[in-house]
Amino acid sequence: MMFSNINRFIYFFLIASIVAVLVIMVAHFSGHDSFIISFPDREFEKKEESIVTMAFLGDIMMDRGVRSSVYNNAGGDYGFLFEELNQLSQYDILFGNLEGPVSDKGNNVGSIYSFRMEPKSLDALVDAGFNVLSVANNHAGDWNVAAFTDTLDRLGNYNILAVGGGYNYSDASSVRVIEINGVSFGFLGFSDAGHDWLSASEESPGILIASDNNRNEIIKTASEEVDVLITSFHFGEEYELIQNERQTQLAQDAIDNGALIVVGHHPHVIQPVEEYNGGLIAYSLGNFIFDQYFSEDTMTGLLLDVSIQDNQIVEFKELITKQDDRFKPNFKEDY
Repeated sequence: MMFSNINRFIYFFLIASIVAVLVIMVAHFSGHDSFIISFPDREFEKKEESIVTMAFLGDIMMDRGVRSSVYNNAGGDYGFLFEELNQLSQYDILFGNLEGPVSDKGNNVGSIYSFRMEPKSLDALVDAGFNVLSVANNHAGDWNVAAFTDTLDRLGNYNILAVGGGYNYSDASSVRVIEINGVSFGFLGFSDAGHDWLSASEESPGILIASDNNRNEIIKTASEEVDVLITSFHFGEEYELIQNERQTQLAQDAIDNGALIVVGHHPHVIQPVEEYNGGLIAYSLGNFIFDQYFSEDTMTGLLLDVSIQDNQIVEFKELITKQDDRFKPNFKEDY
């Protein structure tokens, strides 16, 4: 009988101990905003305030048909384009490709596809939340050097980082940095499309081109100067849904030389997103705002949503944007 009572005592003691441990664990974790995210096969205990959120969008061109739509539908208020996109302002960093100068200066270089956006359109971009814009693309010089440098001036006045271009080569190849919560995020940009006549030199303003012999060294040096490096490429073939070998090589080289994220633009359509060597590559983000109404693909864009903690990617999402017949983008599905 005594042996049976001892067994019963041990049994109830163990049950009580387990219950007590569970109560302590519930009490401990219910008071913390913590959760687990993995990328890709890494686990971290997260606290929300330590995560930096970033969003990347593709081509932004607010001239031609887009400008006409803004005047016809909103009396010239470019904020009209972003009325359905209040979510963009929630990101710590919001990036886009500025497809052409924003200026009232310069002269048209002669192409029927030359773009020049009104200076007041920048107000709408700032209000939407953009704080990083790539200027390294084949339309940067559409209205000559005067419009290009005026664009740099205006972006600087709005505290928007102008990536991939500068007042000379040293400036264009210098990493642009935003610091958030003690973490430095660096940005570089290269163009692999169009003519090289606006390529920056030590004596003249211009953009950084992907054929630069120092490209990999520029990326490597920048990666050593910041905690997280993002590299942007204006590359690929227009309207092709799959990246080509040149894109793959440039993007993977950038990751191998220290970039954590590579984002691409120029094809005007979405191309694949892939994980590579611990980093993330989006080959083409497509059109965010552009008056290419001739196909569904060119009226569709990709928002790449990336969360960073401890200088690493812990989560990313791909969200589809869709322009309506007024070139006003919205999310294709519930955000």
